[in-house]
Amino acid sequence: MSAPLIYVWNGSAMEPLRFFREQAAKQFKVGTAYRLVETERRSMESHRHFFACLNAAWANLPEDVADFFRTPDELRKWALTHTEALRVAQFLGDGPDYSRVAVDGRTVTQFKPLSQAWSQMDSREFQKSKQAVLDVLAEKIGVNVEELMANAGNAA
Repeated sequence: MSAPLIYVWNGSAMEPLRFFREQAAKQFKVGTAYRLVETERRSMESHRHFFACLNAAWANLPEDVADFFRTPDELRKWALTHTEALRVAQFLGDGPDYSRVAVDGRTVTQFKPLSQAWSQMDSREFQKSKQAVLDVLAEKIGVNVEELMANAGNAA
């Protein structure tokens, strides 16, 4: 995405300010239609309010996390990267295949299961995978693996 440019309406066309003309010549192709959207600048009151809130949050951090952020600006940057990490996690979690996504601050980890397809695992790998899954499932339903296997019937 290109940087926004500032234009002036001359009565028949939007002309970039002199400072932006060279950039506009690089960024746009003559004869191509582009969507021009007016953006509203944030108010100075809102800007000051945000930074006052940031400073208050930094000054009131719990002791167990206060040492991680030496300045309010470090806290702000962490919050921005954490927010971006949450966006990435949402994107990864919405994929077509099952995956588990974990966010730790600004680190996103995607866990994807191994395929248990017949052609993807030999007997040793499958047995190890089978045992791991059964251990998790038995714990989840509050029984031991032997009870789970016994209730599943004779298939081993």
